[in-house]
Amino acid sequence: MDTRKPYSHIALITLIITICLTTGCEKIPTEIITTEPVDQVAVATISEINGSGVTGTAIFTEVDSGVHVRIEIQNAIPGLHAMHLHTGSCTDIGPHWHPMGIPAGTPGIPVVQATFDTPPIGIGEIGNILVNEDGTGTLEFTTPFWSLGDDPNTDILGKLLLIHETADTFLTQPHAHQMQMDTNMENMEMDMNMEMDTQMVQPHEHPPGTPPHSHANTSATVPPIQPGGGAKIGCGMITLIK
Repeated sequence: MDTRKPYSHIALITLIITICLTTGCEKIPTEIITTEPVDQVAVATISEINGSGVTGTAIFTEVDSGVHVRIEIQNAIPGLHAMHLHTGSCTDIGPHWHPMGIPAGTPGIPVVQATFDTPPIGIGEIGNILVNEDGTGTLEFTTPFWSLGDDPNTDILGKLLLIHETADTFLTQPHAHQMQMDTNMENMEMDMNMEMDTQMVQPHEHPPGTPPHSHANTSATVPPIQPGGGAKIGCGMITLIK
């Protein structure tokens, strides 16, 4: 029988204790598990106004460069439809959201085209969405002028996403007294030689804010382009997803 083994164990334990006493038995570092911050996401569920039948969903995702936006609508008349951000509620719609203080009549571009070098005429003036022959339309873009719950001058939470019956010219800042608005509308109609009756799709110029597209069916009818976009046909409030 080998009697040296127990003594070997005792010697090993003694050595470990001695090392601990001399080095302080530093603790083995514990790995700290961290998680990346999750980008905030908001949604607006679009419902019809005045029996238009329009529905849709808009997703707003916080990214490093601002807010990424994807808007999808269904059951709309083919053609271009203006979109704006408003205050209020879908049962009591308020004016355009306009925190930038840009004077009425100022020329510019909509949010969908804007950059820091070429800012928009107002950060509630989104742009036009193209609806296809099947009644569906999608608009996707990223803007540095919006945030989710940050500066009140950029925070879109609680704002209304409004869809209009026609495209908007998005030529000038629209916030003005009604008399000035009427004058601006008449001047723009004359300058652009537009008829306010329903028109046929023909080779034509597109207003600022129009996404790239083609017209496969040149005999289809579309709503006319109006400064302001005409009547409201869809509404959804932007709320944070918990």
